[in-house]
Amino acid sequence: MLLGVIVISILVVLGVVYFVPRKIWYVIGMTLIYQIKYHYIGFISQLDDIINARHNKTDLPLVPNKIAIVTGGSKGIGAEVVKKLLQCDMEVIIACRTTTAGEKLILEIRKSGITSGRAKVYKLDNCSLESVREFAKKIKADYDKIHILINNAGVMFIPYRETEDGFEEQWAVNYLSHFLLVSLLLPLLKAGGHPGDCSRIINVTSCAHYIADIDFASISNSSKNTFFTQAAYGQSKLAQTIFTITLQKLLTDKTLNVLVYSVHPGLVKTDLFKDTLLGRNKWLMIAWKTPDQGAISIIYAALNKDIERKGGIYISNCKEAAPPPLALEEQIQKQLFELSLRQIRLNNFFQHL
Repeated sequence: MLLGVIVISILVVLGVVYFVPRKIWYVIGMTLIYQIKYHYIGFISQLDDIINARHNKTDLPLVPNKIAIVTGGSKGIGAEVVKKLLQCDMEVIIACRTTTAGEKLILEIRKSGITSGRAKVYKLDNCSLESVREFAKKIKADYDKIHILINNAGVMFIPYRETEDGFEEQWAVNYLSHFLLVSLLLPLLKAGGHPGDCSRIINVTSCAHYIADIDFASISNSSKNTFFTQAAYGQSKLAQTIFTITLQKLLTDKTLNVLVYSVHPGLVKTDLFKDTLLGRNKWLMIAWKTPDQGAISIIYAALNKDIERKGGIYISNCKEAAPPPLALEEQIQKQLFELSLRQIRLNNFFQHL
């Protein structure tokens, strides 16, 4: 009888395997693989945050003559970055999709007792390249220099959606819109930088870049039929890190006083996780950083003097860390840069200088 049960069980399993389409098995397998990858890198990152917690600190120097832009600055880590920059007595431009959210943040910061600095809100929707162009146009009309650009806006693990420009949303918001924004604002960043006191670009990336790959075919021909949101998110963050290294080389070649850094803020409890298992079970994030703690490494990259002239590095917990090996491959750097130029329809990244 036991033998009969075993035989029937085997036949049932074989039947399921045979009749379930291969595509479904592929989706199940890839989903499982990415779950394992993200749990692994999450564990490593949390361990790093715990071990290096004593390093995750930075000064807030008074720099009243400096001007900073923070994309996605109305909530989460971005809001804490804005708060700390205002404590440095800077002028801070909050670039966000919903301007009322930015205005509300300013009121909350002032009510908290922080009265230093100047804060302004400008509309920027990173889903739209036209919005990026309009934002840059307004900034150029109102300012003749910028000292710090923090590319913080981001989305994570969202369902497949295409932007109005035809790009997968995580790719557009996390990476491509910021690629365009840097190109457009380079004249102001150039004007803000001086020898020994360079202007700075901060790309907020993620430890997810360690488990990511760059699939140029999928970037060029995004399709929901081959879409895995975890892969798309990691790819967009890896692209930020690659862009950081590539751009620093180009800026150095042109002897511009502009530095670029990529920063992993750590595992931070924010709304980015609201649609995930973690977001629905917040107790799982009990040992994670607060948004305030996550903002510290970003401020370090923006203002710390010890890393002056050390552009292109990757920072985690206010320390230089090793970037993913893929980000160091020159052919990958070149291919990504050229593809990005085609996607934003620019012939020359420096054509606005």
